[in-house]
Amino acid sequence: MPNLYNNFNFNQLTHPDFKEDSVREVLILPLLKELGYDNSTIVRSRTFTNPIVKIASGKRQLQQTPDYLLKVEDKYAWVLDAKAPNENIQHGANVEQAFFYAIHPEVRTTFFALCNGKAFSLFRQNDSEPILYFELADVEKYWENLSGFLSPHSFQTGKTFTY
Repeated sequence: MPNLYNNFNFNQLTHPDFKEDSVREVLILPLLKELGYDNSTIVRSRTFTNPIVKIASGKRQLQQTPDYLLKVEDKYAWVLDAKAPNENIQHGANVEQAFFYAIHPEVRTTFFALCNGKAFSLFRQNDSEPILYFELADVEKYWENLSGFLSPHSFQTGKTFTY
């Protein structure tokens, strides 16, 4: 794999103008393309209404909008949520938010990930700790594991098993 971020100075992440939208455009999109996704398999900012949540005695419509839903063979394979460089992507509310996207009835993915430009965290629904975590500047060292989990070829779809 080529060095994705050869021309990127990671010191830019400390600049106050480098926010979540910059993380999406400058760092995440090249990563997704290198994994093998393209415009037909990257769904951006699709809003879902959550049918599960009830508050007190009444219903309240809650909306969810993940930054990226990645598709393999017209099914959602995993969710990626971008965060600003100063956001925690290993524990807490941001991880819970991404988990909430992954379990939505219209999404139902096993994997969800977060990226704040500094680092990348990959979670499996059943695990409370990341199954893969690395500094984005070191992506080459983790590329084999990352692509093994998340490249379109790593998802087995459309197979029929007969017993």
